[in-house]
Amino acid sequence: MIFFPRWLRLRTTIVETFQSTMNQCFATVIEDILGRTVRAEIFELLQRNGIQASEISSRFDNVVEVLTNAFGEGAHVLVFKTVTELYKEYSQRAGFTFGESLRDQIILLRERVATDLLKPSNDPSTDDSIHIVSPMPHE
Repeated sequence: MIFFPRWLRLRTTIVETFQSTMNQCFATVIEDILGRTVRAEIFELLQRNGIQASEISSRFDNVVEVLTNAFGEGAHVLVFKTVTELYKEYSQRAGFTFGESLRDQIILLRERVATDLLKPSNDPSTDDSIHIVSPMPHE
């Protein structure tokens, strides 16, 4: 039996969560901008190009290529919105502009998530207990 160090298992979990969150952000952005029917068509287009829904984050360069072939430069809006939504999920400021390398921004965020052990806001293990409301003072 092979045992992996705890830090390696933790990093693997963090990366898997990051990829899942990115997949979710992509699906949400596509549906919000283009609608549910078009989202289904885009996922079908990706599948015809050998990209499964679960592989979107790990093959994002290929996803961008397929979208660019289908939508032209308009695909950049979908990619930009996906990356900004991903930053929002991790409560990070998206301090980049529309023309910057989004691939670099994804790598930067992924490394920050792994290094700082950040969790997405949709993670059920995220502890909201710090938001305790103090009781109103009696008059």
